[in-house]
Amino acid sequence: MNEKVLYFKSWLASKYINLLGNRDHTFNSILIIKLDEIGDLVTALPVFYALHKHYPQAQQTLVCKSFNTVFFEHIDYVQCVTVFEKVKNNHYDLIVDLRGNKETLSYALGVKPKYRLDRGSIRLKNKFFGGQKNEIDTNLEVIAPLTGANVDASNSIIVSHKNRETVTQYLSKHAVNKYIIIHLGARDAARRWPIDRFAAIIDYLNEAFALPCLLVGGPEDYELNQHCLSHVISKKNFNVVGEFNLLEYAALCQISSLFIGNESGPLHIAAAMNTPNIALFGPGVKAVFYPKNKQSIVHHYFLSKGHKQQTIENSTIFHINVEEVKESVNKLLK
Repeated sequence: MNEKVLYFKSWLASKYINLLGNRDHTFNSILIIKLDEIGDLVTALPVFYALHKHYPQAQQTLVCKSFNTVFFEHIDYVQCVTVFEKVKNNHYDLIVDLRGNKETLSYALGVKPKYRLDRGSIRLKNKFFGGQKNEIDTNLEVIAPLTGANVDASNSIIVSHKNRETVTQYLSKHAVNKYIIIHLGARDAARRWPIDRFAAIIDYLNEAFALPCLLVGGPEDYELNQHCLSHVISKKNFNVVGEFNLLEYAALCQISSLFIGNESGPLHIAAAMNTPNIALFGPGVKAVFYPKNKQSIVHHYFLSKGHKQQTIENSTIFHINVEEVKESVNKLLK
């Protein structure tokens, strides 16, 4: 189903359900649907925190992709489900649809919860009245009818002492104290800053600040990181792919001096952990997925015809040059 059509149908569904519903109900069971990628889930974390603060007695059930369950490992009021069929026979007081599909929409109409909130309604409203907002703000706007507008927007990821200890042991083993995190990858090739420019930045960080770099990413980024390091002068940089899970990576970000990378999940995790960051954007709408971190510098250029016209060949990620990134490094590290 076309995304805009789904948004419209979702808006109609919420209007119908809420006409017969009751938003003043004491919600004890909340179903949250977020069938999205890592970065999208991280920007939605304030929703879970705010709903828990407002309804501390409620059990939240999240339908999400399997790789996102890790973010709730230390949150006892959220139960994660990765197969939607497992919740279809259950009834929930409140449904919050942050990114569902035709199936989840049909389910809501069938069970008729006490109240339903959905991202589609907010996206439609903002499209006609002011344009898209930062994704964190959009997610909080979804639940504003229940929580009010003055909600903490922090999306800090909850990590454990064990997660931090794993990071400490790795750093101690390799005699690393202060360090920079670098992420070269991105799902879309049009969002990847060139490897040779990353290599030039790593050389600059090594020489000007005597700081080693830790190159992060998923399994698919291992060879990419190795290729980049083969073009770097110093051998005191590390390819840490496979060393940490996502919570340990969040703990790694928490004590990092700086993060530099393309717009992707690792960037959003770093921003959530309040890490100073330099974000490199290619295709994308202005401001929507920018880090809300106060120590963040975004490099983003735009095509006159709009971001949807971008391809690997004409991506504006290539407009970002090494010297301007060096200037941002100087601002954040000096």
